[in-house]
Amino acid sequence: MINIILIILELIVSFISLIYLIKKYKIEGIYIFIIIMTIISYIYTKKNISILEINIPLGFISTTSLIICGNILTQLKGKEEIKKYLFIITISSIIGIIIMYLSSTMQNSNYNILSNESFNHIFISDLRTSISLYISLIVTIIISNKIYYNLKKIQNNISVSNIITITIVELLECLIYILISYLYEWSAIEIVLCIVFRYLIKCIIGIIGTLPIYISTKYCE
Repeated sequence: MINIILIILELIVSFISLIYLIKKYKIEGIYIFIIIMTIISYIYTKKNISILEINIPLGFISTTSLIICGNILTQLKGKEEIKKYLFIITISSIIGIIIMYLSSTMQNSNYNILSNESFNHIFISDLRTSISLYISLIVTIIISNKIYYNLKKIQNNISVSNIITITIVELLECLIYILISYLYEWSAIEIVLCIVFRYLIKCIIGIIGTLPIYISTKYCE
């Protein structure tokens, strides 16, 4: 139960931060949030939590927020903005991974030996989740952009466009990320349950994320 409460608090903090940055800096604020959330996503993927005794990797709020930001940019700027977005995601990913790797390879001090060794082990040995995160983000952002843009052309309804897009791309994201990260490490049952619960959580987050899209149209158009 405590994990669910903390997830709700994290969701509130994340979306309030996004709304504040949009209000304060408009489009630039969205890109600031994207850079922060991209780096946070790579850190979060190193930890798994238990929800209803099911093992689920952290990062569902940060990664879903990135999809929401993509939908905001598509709503405000059109499908061509995706090129700039993918470039920023790629650069932020490279910088985040390099910094974590370099900091892990630095020589430890003689203090806090256990925490130093834990840090090194986490960020050096687990490149697989970082690679799977990058692939899942790039693929889902591209597909999300296409779906949201086409729905916008058919019927410019933010709620409909966002909810349909989220329900499709979040399933794809969960499949790509979990299968690349944990195939042959977890049992088939663990993988299926993780995908199902992660998908449900991310869908709820994505639907709530409709609110920042509405707010962005108020402050950025």
